[in-house]
Amino acid sequence: MEYNTTTIETINSLKAELDAKIPFKSDDEKRLRKKFRLEFNYNSNHLEGNTLTYGQTQLLLFYDKSSGDVPVSDIEEMKAHDVALYQVEEMAIDEERPLTEMFIKELNKTILVKPFWKDAEAYDGSPTRKKIEIGQYKTSPNSVRLKNGKIHEYASPEETPALMSELLRWYNDNNILMHPVQLAAEFHYKFVCIHPFDDGNGRVARLIMNYILLKNDYPPVIIKSDDKENYLTALQKADIGEVIAIIEYIEKQAVWSIDISLKAANGEDIDELGDIEKEIEILKREKLTKTKIFRTPKVTYDIIKHIDDDLWWQLNKVLSKFDDFFTESKEENYIDNVKVEKTRTIPNPILKSVNMFTDKEVTIKKYQLFGYDLEEDDINKVQWVKKMMALKSANVKTDFVISIMLELEDSYYKLIICEGDEKSFTQYRKNNVLFEIENEYKSFFMNDIIEGIIRVVSNHIIELIKSDV
Repeated sequence: MEYNTTTIETINSLKAELDAKIPFKSDDEKRLRKKFRLEFNYNSNHLEGNTLTYGQTQLLLFYDKSSGDVPVSDIEEMKAHDVALYQVEEMAIDEERPLTEMFIKELNKTILVKPFWKDAEAYDGSPTRKKIEIGQYKTSPNSVRLKNGKIHEYASPEETPALMSELLRWYNDNNILMHPVQLAAEFHYKFVCIHPFDDGNGRVARLIMNYILLKNDYPPVIIKSDDKENYLTALQKADIGEVIAIIEYIEKQAVWSIDISLKAANGEDIDELGDIEKEIEILKREKLTKTKIFRTPKVTYDIIKHIDDDLWWQLNKVLSKFDDFFTESKEENYIDNVKVEKTRTIPNPILKSVNMFTDKEVTIKKYQLFGYDLEEDDINKVQWVKKMMALKSANVKTDFVISIMLELEDSYYKLIICEGDEKSFTQYRKNNVLFEIENEYKSFFMNDIIEGIIRVVSNHIIELIKSDV
């Protein structure tokens, strides 16, 4: 097989640079391991349909807590996959233990947790049910229906044991001869072709691929779930004889992993805006449906209070940590460009009275925020402003402002986080928007989105301070 040497040369160069940084500072190594742990668990499971968001995965793995309406099976699956990753890491540093079929079966057993029944498709296309046994090779044929409607067959149950033994021999024969990244990529593809288990083949393939990389002191490769189409295309090209396609695809992901590792080693930020964009798209898919909720005083109240209590309060708390860098700091609130009191007010309780002309009880709702009565629902815009004046080291005094602007439409609201107030936003919209999203009224921001917004804004201020200094 003829390889394109360009990417491998890049990998070798970056790897040499990375090796020169070893050992990392303790804090840098911890945040890099945390990054890879989160990325690999989230993406590998999300590729297979797990519904936990990036933020929910983070909450589960690092704090053992769950949020939102998440299936228990998805939580168990994510936890089990994290255990399997730990097993792979431990196995990779053990010089005495070779890669075996028994270990591969153990990984499958770990990630699937327990036997279960799964909807399946018979060879004639009719629906059926199949019991998934864990930690053992398949006993009935497995296949996948491609987009074009054709059935792609994997190895038969009868030939699977022999093919797996042959795959392990191939690995041992080529372990020293091949470049580690190419060895890991080709093993991954050969494993997928066999598809030895009833379920969990993709996850096990990616786990073993990273075992090979870790064994050779390379950082793990992450197949991003938002790049699933390119991943599958590379696999499909390999199926028609272009095995180099999946190898080159894995090589590109390896470049990303080494580059992230180098950033960590240099003490640089390793968070990515793509994480936030990904969360927004997932949130839209999960939370928005065809049934719309239109504006009422209560809907307006709920959205404003949600953003004020859950987003603005947390963002302003973080922004306050930067106050020492500025000559002055203050926060303001505006409703339709009318400045209102900053003090939070508790909304009036629901008042109940009896209509004198009927026996029916009438409920009168009063909704009030910032001392502003929302009962008439005549609000179109709300703005939260954190104003920090010139940097202390700056020679020229220039205002620095972070704003949250909420625009209220009939059936949806738009939230914009920007540098500057509404006037500057209108003038320089393209240049100073840090975050923007439209949601239907029923869709609130979850914690993971709020964390993403705070990260974006904080990183922006950090860069501003660095450039000024």
